[in-house]
Amino acid sequence: MNAQIEAQPLHSLPTELYRVYEATDPFHARPYRLALCLAREKTLLEDISSGRRLLRLGRVVMETREAALACAGAEALYL
Repeated sequence: MNAQIEAQPLHSLPTELYRVYEATDPFHARPYRLALCLAREKTLLEDISSGRRLLRLGRVVMETREAALACAGAEALYL
């Protein structure tokens, strides 16, 4: 059984996707922006749905591949 494996170009670096959400929780008086890496989004959504995190995500206000840009546009981080 021969499996074909595609070689990745040497110059390509893994890129992560970041989202900035509007978020609310009982501990903050007003909505805030939360930067979140897509790799951890599933875990956070599971924590919210199970009640382990008292957080509510609103609309996505930014999506970028640049961590610094996501951090600059947020007041809280979940990276």
